[in-house]
Amino acid sequence: MTTKNTNHSGGCLCGAVRFSASGDPIGGNHCHCGMCRKDSGSGVSTFVSFPANAVRWNGKPTDFESSLGKYRGFCPKCGSSITWRTESDDSFIDFRLGSFDDPTPFKAQKHLWISTALPSFADIDRDIDHFDQGS
Repeated sequence: MTTKNTNHSGGCLCGAVRFSASGDPIGGNHCHCGMCRKDSGSGVSTFVSFPANAVRWNGKPTDFESSLGKYRGFCPKCGSSITWRTESDDSFIDFRLGSFDDPTPFKAQKHLWISTALPSFADIDRDIDHFDQGS
């Protein structure tokens, strides 16, 4: 996924946590799992992945271990959900699409946990890869 920008900034609702991700993202996905629905409060969660070493922080999210070795980062002040990461591979960080100041350059490349998708809320793009569970 190539974008025209070389720097992508974003943060939480109150501004206490800000980030900058340089370069192109290494992935993007729509996750339909129940945990992502609960965390986001929506029918599907969309993430954009960047290499961890391409990310700079101004204020850090607080991590919540939602399942063994899986962490969801949120603002300790306003509670905005910002990231998802896994302990087993710390080379990347998934950012919630809505946390970017300008989310328009990004495009999802796959759907995850399609077996748990809510058909009435998830318009499934049949032109991208689909996985029954995470990739």
